Amino acid sequence: MADPKKPNGIPNSIIDLLVTDIFKKNGINTDEVKVKITDDKKQAIKELVEDLSKQVDSFLNTNNSNKKNPDQK
Repeated sequence: MADPKKPNGIPNSIIDLLVTDIFKKNGINTDEVKVKITDDKKQAIKELVEDLSKQVDSFLNTNNSNKKNPDQK
């Protein structure tokens, strides 16, 4: 079921499918990569994902408020 906090979001299963397909096309084995990645890189990736998530949420909130109040700019 869709999360009401994320309107029109792409389901995680589709993202997983696309990422897995790209990895296979480029010969990337995710198990090998998981072993080789350092803790610093893991933390940097987590921070990047959190930052991008905040940016997307902000964009969606701005976009939704503009749709509700099209006269305000």
